[in-house]
Amino acid sequence: MPNAIPRIAVALTFLCLAGPARAVEEGFSIYPKGYMGFMSGVLPPEPGFYMTNSYYFFQGSAGREVRNGNIEANANIELNADFFNATFVTDWHVLGATFAYGGLVDYAWLNLDASVQTALGGVKITADRHTIGDTFIQPAILGWHDGLLNWTLAMNVYVPTGPYQFRQLNIGRNVWGFLPQFSLTYFNPATGLDMSGSLIYVTMSNNTTTNYQSGDILHLDWALGKHFGSWEFGVTGNVVAQLGADSGSGARLGPFKANSLGIGPGLNYTTALGSTPTSFAVRWERDFNAHNTFKGDVVLGSATFVF
Repeated sequence: MPNAIPRIAVALTFLCLAGPARAVEEGFSIYPKGYMGFMSGVLPPEPGFYMTNSYYFFQGSAGREVRNGNIEANANIELNADFFNATFVTDWHVLGATFAYGGLVDYAWLNLDASVQTALGGVKITADRHTIGDTFIQPAILGWHDGLLNWTLAMNVYVPTGPYQFRQLNIGRNVWGFLPQFSLTYFNPATGLDMSGSLIYVTMSNNTTTNYQSGDILHLDWALGKHFGSWEFGVTGNVVAQLGADSGSGARLGPFKANSLGIGPGLNYTTALGSTPTSFAVRWERDFNAHNTFKGDVVLGSATFVF
């Protein structure tokens, strides 16, 4: 189904969703690193409804991070999240681009163990939480195509819909986020070569409960793959670079700029279930460098259906 490949890519592409992942404050960005992968710059020109169900797993550790106004040391987290993403590709055109919009909701399970410093010394804490997370809205996605090049611009809005309680382990972040995104794909159907990359700029509002203003972050998710019929194999990776310093009375570790690098294998398979074009994707990216953030493994599996 070679014609279905760019159509299905849209839902995988715009899954940069809401996040139970932790960043800057709490040691992790609101954007789940490694979420974008193969064919990330492709927005199919055909109108349709694209539904993706994704499982996102992250397990990692950090020497220090700030949560609920406390400095936590030797922290270990395990996140399991189930994302439901809907993307609507319209027959409208703006500036020569195909127009689309979408949104995402999720349910997540989070486990944490760490040490908190008190006047009496270090105290070991263990906590877990499972609940709905914050929401991601994409009011505008624009996609262009020119020969072998495909590129998109999207505005992503992070909405604090998940529950948040001070002194608790939270899935919600109690912040608004604005994440403009640019994605580019070079795809040659003759050779099957796919070179893709997505830049996501993350800026967040102040957490008014903890008075923690997280600095702006730049994410780069990239992928290099080759199509073999209905299959695509390759290498994917992610780069996280915090550009702005953390501030506010809650930023007890000072600027605390985060950065990390991850890389690993990826696989896509395109088929059809009856008359419904369907795609499956699996990726595993391991951090080989991380500073002021959690270092660990990202595992992602997804299924996309086109209606």
